[in-house]
This record gives sequence, C-alpha cells and structure tokens, in this order.
Amino acid sequence: MQQISTLKQCTVLVVLAVSAFSAESTQSAPQWVGSWAASQQLVETQNTLPSNVHGVTLRQIVHLSQGGKIIRLHLSNRFGDLPLHFTAVHAAIPVTSASDKIAPDTDRSLTFSGTTDVIIPAHADYISDPLQFQVSALSNLTITLHLDTVPTEQTGHPGSRATSYFVQGDHVAALELPQKESIDHWYFIAGIDVVASPNAAAVVVLGDSITDGYGATTNGNDRWTDVLAARLQSGVGTGNLAILNQGIGGNRVITDGSRTECALPSRS
Repeated sequence: MQQISTLKQCTVLVVLAVSAFSAESTQSAPQWVGSWAASQQLVETQNTLPSNVHGVTLRQIVHLSQGGKIIRLHLSNRFGDLPLHFTAVHAAIPVTSASDKIAPDTDRSLTFSGTTDVIIPAHADYISDPLQFQVSALSNLTITLHLDTVPTEQTGHPGSRATSYFVQGDHVAALELPQKESIDHWYFIAGIDVVASPNAAAVVVLGDSITDGYGATTNGNDRWTDVLAARLQSGVGTGNLAILNQGIGGNRVITDGSRTECALPSRS
C-alpha cells in the first residue's frame, strides 16, 4: 500500500503562509501540492449511501484551487471496518458543477500501483498513481468510482455542499449516469494533488460549519474558502497559493461530538 506523502502545507495564518510561499521560490523542481481536500468523518446513519448494495457507480464533483498537468487522488477508508474494493476509478471534466454529465473525450482511468482496481484496507487511505490530466485553477473535477460493495460503515464528508450521483451497475465512463439518484454528500474521496511549480504552496484552513461551508450555495462553490482561493489566484505573486478546506460542521477541539449551536460572543 502506498503511503500518503507530506504535502507542502502551511498554517492557517496568512502571514506564515506567505512566508513559506516566498521561501520555496528558490527550488527548481516541480512538486506535489494539494489542490482540494475534505476532512474525513464516519458518516452518520442518516447521511450514508444505501449499504450492502453490490456494484454501485458513484460520481462526485470537487472544486480545485490550484491547476496543474498531473494529478493524483486520495481515497479513504479511514472509518471502515472492512476492506473497501474499488473496481474502477475515473477522472473527467464535468459539464457543470451541478450535473453528473462529463465533457466528451475527457474521461481518464486512474491506476493504483499500476492496476485499475484497488482494495483499501480497513482504517487506511490510498493514493493513486500520477495521471497526466490538465486541470485549471478554480475549475471543477469529476471523480467516478465503482464499488464492489457499499459498506455499512462509510468514510466521507457529509458537509459537501455539492451533489453526488449514484446508480447500480458499472457506468464509470458514461457521459451521463442512467437512472441515477442524487445525494448532497461526499464519500471516500479525501484530496486531489497536482504537480505545481516550485514556488507553489497550500494553506490548510481549519474550522467548524462556517469554514465547512454553512450558508453556501449547493454546487455554487461559494464557500468563503472558495472566495479566498479565487482572490489568491488573481493576486499578484499569490497565484500559486492553494486553499485546502478542512472544516467540519460542528467541529470542536477538546470535547467529543458535534456542536449543535453557535453562540456569538457578547459585545458587552
């Protein structure tokens, strides 16, 4: 099993991120940098995919912050109690962020240690092989997975603010999924890396529902972290700085369980 490599990530403090960004500018070789990420959770029962169903195609769309010519995908079975078998995993360019349709001639198969299928052990993550695939900063990417069996204990990110699509059968290369169902959560996908320029870096943003995307438009990619990523891409000297949103709705640091209410601080 491949081990997750260390991304060039900086702290959430912008001043430290800019300092690291400048320090890396002396390097000459391209490097892997995170372009999109989501914190993984044990998906609550009310948010799970139908379980113990055989042969399901799952199509999901993510919004990248950094562009590149080579990508790799992080898959996760971190909270699964059993091995998770993907018989095929594909990447493509979506027609829109709100549709399962993919653009013709963009579908590509990802491999894992040279094979097109992968078994991820319980409580483990896996990184795909590098794939020659051109993506632009602030663009959308479709990831389509075919699962041998959908497990009961599922790893994912319920606060996606993005629609995912699923259907029984192997339709990973279909331009549009037939008779699909939809659900507004992400499953089993943890990150997208790109090979970026030597002076590229990423800022990891931690937080609760406000960071995760509470109040954002479903499929609109208008979380405040998306807005920040767009501003950084348009700024002089900051176009190689990516944003990785690791927010979790209800996130707390020193107490288990999610917070159900957010109280604003008193002005008195």
